Amino acid sequence: MKEQLTAIKNKVQNMPEFSESNYPIAGYVVGTLITISGAFLIYEVLSTDALTFKANWNMFRSPLGSICIFIGFIWAMLWWGKFTHWSATPVIEYRNSSGRVVGREENMDIMEQGFAKILMPILGHFVIEPIMYGAFIYYPVQCVVALVGAIFPYILTLIVLAIIAGSWLYTREVTIRYRSALLVLCGLIFTVAFAWGGYAIHQSGPGSTIQMLADNSASDEAVEAEETDEEAESQEAADGDAGDEEEFAEGEDESESQFEGVGEEGLYGSLPIGTTKFVGEMADFPIEFTITKTEDMGDITAVYKNVKYGTTMNLTGESLPAQAGDIDFYGKDGDADWLFSLTGDANTGLTGTAQSGDKQMKLTLKKD
Repeated sequence: MKEQLTAIKNKVQNMPEFSESNYPIAGYVVGTLITISGAFLIYEVLSTDALTFKANWNMFRSPLGSICIFIGFIWAMLWWGKFTHWSATPVIEYRNSSGRVVGREENMDIMEQGFAKILMPILGHFVIEPIMYGAFIYYPVQCVVALVGAIFPYILTLIVLAIIAGSWLYTREVTIRYRSALLVLCGLIFTVAFAWGGYAIHQSGPGSTIQMLADNSASDEAVEAEETDEEAESQEAADGDAGDEEEFAEGEDESESQFEGVGEEGLYGSLPIGTTKFVGEMADFPIEFTITKTEDMGDITAVYKNVKYGTTMNLTGESLPAQAGDIDFYGKDGDADWLFSLTGDANTGLTGTAQSGDKQMKLTLKKD
């Protein structure tokens, strides 16, 4: 074992070093590589929202909120009665004709006594105090999350800039032993790390923008999605199985419109012949929605565009008589199938949802 350690030590001591004239040149090369990869990472960090995250201000819709309420319950049990026992004595006041109180006595009504001395202490100790203590924990944490989520890309940018500056200012001034090995090792680590980080952010950016928005908003929209499940099932029952409808449409004559039987009502009726452009938001991201209504058959097509990333998706519209003029748009983004359900009036504004699998987002549009 001792001989092996001695052999390793000898190899380290005999490690080749850059000469005094070549070491600065190696420093310039390393600085250039770190600068190029760092610039790529900074560009990706500042041009995408992949590294930003938002606070969830609704404690009752957050998994962290449930944990904080549980901690608040334990807190309330440990501090039992520290501030109040929540019980009260119900009284009856007697007033004269001028409104002055002339006498009080305890109200012995069983409902008043039960509420003031039984129900209120139970609610106070087991419901109100746990929620209150949980909020004391939850909302400061969310403030930190909101702050860090907003400035994290800029903090990361400053760190990368500091490393780049250090690679140019200090690498050539290092005089420690094995500085050549340290220079090559640090240059390799930072160059690969910055390049890999920028590539990873790029891959999670425009190519999967819609899916990213769905993932970010899933926690906020989960309850709304659950509440609309029954409505969706009822709509599906009224419209029939979507797959059967598509097969039926394929078997029909090509000249037959998918909007046959739909009256001039709702969104379909308010759309003029030709192309109409709408602008709005989906999951707090600006979007454009361009709808085209043909003159001969009255068919509907649309193009969805994410303004921030420039990504687009071609959509095909469908409206059945049972939908009262509301339009469903079907499209595909990579391997994900998307359904945009819109309602409203083309002149006053549209609302609806965008759904893929179990993810659902709300969107609002107005005529451009």
